[in-house]
Amino acid sequence: MQTAISNRDFHFSPEPEPARLLVVDDDSSVRIGSRLALEHAGFRVTDAPDGYTALNCLQSQHFDAILLDACMPGLDGFATCRKMRERLGGDLIPIVIATGLDDDASIQTAFECGATDFAPKPLIWRIIVQRLHALIHARQATNHLNGRSSQMFSMLKTSSEAVLVLDQCGVIQGRHHIEKLPGAVTAMLEPGCNFFDILPGGCAVRVEKAWKNSLSADSVDEFILTLEAQETAFKLQGRFIAGIENEVLCLLQDQTEAFAAERKMYELAYLDQCTGIANEKRLISELSLRLKCTRDFGQKTVLIRCATPDFQGFEPRLGRHGLDKLACAVVSRLQECVKDFAARTSMLSERLLIARISGSHFGIVLSGECGQESVRTLAQLLSNSLAVCVEIDGFSCPMDWTIGIADSAQATSPDSLLSATAYAIQLTPGLNEPDRVRFYHPTLRDNSYRATELEQLLRRDIADGALEMNYQPKFALTDFSLVGMEALVRWNNREMGPVSPAQFIPVAEHTGQVVALSHLVIERVFDQMVQWREQGRLSVPVSINISGIHLNSETIVQELMAGVDQRQIPCHLVEIEVTESIMVQGAGRALKNLNELRSLGFRISVDDFGTGYSSLSYLLELPIDCLKVDRSFITNIADDPTARAIAKAIITVGHDVGLDVIAEGVETPEQLRCLRELQCDSVQGYLTGRPVVSDHFADFFGGYRCGSGYGLSTQ
Repeated sequence: MQTAISNRDFHFSPEPEPARLLVVDDDSSVRIGSRLALEHAGFRVTDAPDGYTALNCLQSQHFDAILLDACMPGLDGFATCRKMRERLGGDLIPIVIATGLDDDASIQTAFECGATDFAPKPLIWRIIVQRLHALIHARQATNHLNGRSSQMFSMLKTSSEAVLVLDQCGVIQGRHHIEKLPGAVTAMLEPGCNFFDILPGGCAVRVEKAWKNSLSADSVDEFILTLEAQETAFKLQGRFIAGIENEVLCLLQDQTEAFAAERKMYELAYLDQCTGIANEKRLISELSLRLKCTRDFGQKTVLIRCATPDFQGFEPRLGRHGLDKLACAVVSRLQECVKDFAARTSMLSERLLIARISGSHFGIVLSGECGQESVRTLAQLLSNSLAVCVEIDGFSCPMDWTIGIADSAQATSPDSLLSATAYAIQLTPGLNEPDRVRFYHPTLRDNSYRATELEQLLRRDIADGALEMNYQPKFALTDFSLVGMEALVRWNNREMGPVSPAQFIPVAEHTGQVVALSHLVIERVFDQMVQWREQGRLSVPVSINISGIHLNSETIVQELMAGVDQRQIPCHLVEIEVTESIMVQGAGRALKNLNELRSLGFRISVDDFGTGYSSLSYLLELPIDCLKVDRSFITNIADDPTARAIAKAIITVGHDVGLDVIAEGVETPEQLRCLRELQCDSVQGYLTGRPVVSDHFADFFGGYRCGSGYGLSTQ
């Protein structure tokens, strides 16, 4: 009597011929990559570009396994799989469907059409090779088991899998090698229990289908089973094999660690480690898949890019951990917007993907029936949400966001979509437009080229000292005497003509030229102050605008002190103007430098006050001498009670904490009268004096002589 089963009997030794695989994908680059990876792993590979060619190959050749793309034009992967199962011999071949649609419905569809297994795209070849080997070996073993029913239980003695013996109703009659499963799982699989009673609803359909197919001795279907036990999710790989006397064997193998490792590899490769959303690599893969599918079905894929230049500026105050919390807070807002949009438009949330493109750039992908109005709706939701200041650990983080949008009608590849949204984003700096949502158009590339030309010309003219200074006077409202002036840089390029500061200053900041520009301005202003002093005219402070980038440098204090010392200019005649956002953020060295400059005698002024996110309590904490009320509150001060009330509040609080208050953008006598009534200290604007070159500034030293002409007495 034979007491052992030899390898020769079951041919479990490796086949001398390599296993034959059929790879079906309509993307030629995927087929080439698949062939290289699989042939390197020892397989013999035949490829087909579509389902019909694959069916012809199956009719004329033998294959040990099939790797089938789900999303193909014409006969898709699911339909191809069904037709393969209907053909003689096709019902026995392991078929793995590769799909980027990893929702439960798509996975269930894959198994319902006869797939042995599924693999999420993008494919991880090391895992795919292992799965194919396992499926082929399992198929070989199953074929031999079905052909040797009299020796089945002898073979199972050496099985690496746990084995349940089920009756025709699914009741567990016996267990073998049950110790190969986790203890928490074995406790659920006691003899007498019905196997199907422990199945979670999500996988019951495909497991029952595999059960029914196993009742045919020539069919074996694998399945993946998730069991919850002791607050732990266990992943089991299983298959049913028809036994003898109406019994069915259920072979189970614990794959929890393998699935966890695969999931971890996926997360490291395709998820942003800080926020948990998709990273740029996953975004590109998803765009590639969606562009192909929407093109085949006459639909559209849209990419929305949300970007801010302010992100890294908060790191000195928040630290690395705080910056991560800021990123997560931004993602939370994006997710809320997407959820709101999906509810408004009845679009499936699965069709919207949020990804982190880079540190401060985030992308939202949507596909299907995407009209411009619905895209605009989502973009406006995003813009409104991101405009609200974020609070991290009690610290306000105001950010200026820009949104760029492009779709598959304008860009047909992931790279071109990303590039198109970047062009839309880049166009915004310097245009000073209130609308932060920008739709891509091919003409934007021309504007981008113009911006590049602007950058090059600006760099040249800064180096050549070709920019000039204008000066705008500031007058006291008590007696209309000159109390100061603001130095304003102007650029009249010989090729492009006059260029607005609203265009070239953001370009200087964006391209790293702002420090060189500041050097030029400081030197020009200090030299002009010396010239006025020699003429016996200079006796009032001159304001110089300093950017946040320059203010954060380590040399700004030494540079200013060297300039005034060399020319013997009193520090109190130099006023440093900074924006409100710089004062509020207090990022890096900026606040330290401002405190040091003020202690040395320089005056500090806050420009455009009231337009940022500051609290009035900051006025007690920051090194400030003067507030400039923004022109947006001055424009309607004569006829808008709200604007007047805001201006009055700023003036009153400024005076209460000992600050001078100046109103900028004064253009009408009515505005002048209102500001006098509100006891504003001084004014600046086109009404009292436009910016002029130094040679034309002499008339202003005598004061604002037209003041009395508006019925404003100086007594």
